[in-house]
Amino acid sequence: MSSILITTLGKARKSDNGRYREISYQFADGFTFTSSFFLLALLKHCEKLQQAPERILVMGTASSMWDALLEMTPMDNTELAEKLLAETDAGAVQPQTLRELSRELSAVLHYDISCQLIPLGRNAVEQAEILRIMAAETPEKASVCLDVTHGLRILPLLELLAMIYLQQVRQARVTGLFYGAADLAESNAGVLTAPVIRLDYVLELFKWLSTLPVADSTGRYDALAELMTERPELAQALSAHSLHLRTNQTVAARESAQDIDVLLEQSFADPVAELYRTTLQRKFNWRKGDDLASWQILSAKAALRAGDFLRCVILLREARVSLALPPDQQSNQAARDKKLGELNRDTDHTDELLNELRNCLAHASSPETRSAISREVQGLLQDENRFREVLGRIADDLFTRYEDMQPRP
Repeated sequence: MSSILITTLGKARKSDNGRYREISYQFADGFTFTSSFFLLALLKHCEKLQQAPERILVMGTASSMWDALLEMTPMDNTELAEKLLAETDAGAVQPQTLRELSRELSAVLHYDISCQLIPLGRNAVEQAEILRIMAAETPEKASVCLDVTHGLRILPLLELLAMIYLQQVRQARVTGLFYGAADLAESNAGVLTAPVIRLDYVLELFKWLSTLPVADSTGRYDALAELMTERPELAQALSAHSLHLRTNQTVAARESAQDIDVLLEQSFADPVAELYRTTLQRKFNWRKGDDLASWQILSAKAALRAGDFLRCVILLREARVSLALPPDQQSNQAARDKKLGELNRDTDHTDELLNELRNCLAHASSPETRSAISREVQGLLQDENRFREVLGRIADDLFTRYEDMQPRP
């Protein structure tokens, strides 16, 4: 897998000696490197860990501190150095100059270095252009390290969004997010020392932000299981529940939901997972249900919200069977089969409608139009809003029936 380090240049004032302010950047492992440009410190740290990137993308506007890159190497090309200094001082660095600088730095440092001009990001067009440049410069399926230290204040926000963008359009894997906190620098014996902050918490948060909606809409809770590295028993329960939902094993799905609800009572050591624990508890607490009938009705409503019409219809049919049985027999398959046979011999309109819908959806076929119920089903399959309305009304009616059956206090 190829690797790339992406950074941006800001704009800083030079001191009286004509140089940018130097800061001693200190990493969590104690490694320290002094530079006016955090990229150089980060690169030296990566080299120390034998994790140096193959490619470096440096982005900046025409008025960024491009001459800070001269720190990276004693440049023999004095003509290029003088031109870069003059253009930087004028706030008008040219694309041709950066192409020459890229070639010079690549040859001397033995990295594939690309220096790219970017717009200021003042509107959607310019912001999209910044993302386009990042995507164009990032190899397919690359390992990406992001430095968000320098640049306009809008750029770190765009770079955070770029993490998701690069993962989607380039199948990239973001492995590090670094910030050289010059604003937290403290003077020690006349030397400014600043901590290097790893923002891996943000990376994990983005994983949850992108995974949880997918799990909710598809029932693929095994995607969440991949985030439960510290809780293998919870990961296993989530994977089992996902399989039970997708294979319509309603009894087993309720049992695995109960297992998950119990496991979620224990807090997480991972701060990101702990942040979402209450949300997960709300999602699974109702899934355990007071009995199988209520669980099936509530699960049918969840499937309807997700647009999973086949699962919704199957659960509604099963809920009608459960409601016709005492709670202690609802999980007994023999009792369910017997009751289903009885219901099929004495059907009402709702039974006939759900049976016809189930047949059409499960067998990917269109209903015959010879009967009134078939014509009704055909109409529903042509109108999603009406389809949702009818299924929602059936679910509400079943839940009302369920509540009416409960003992009064």
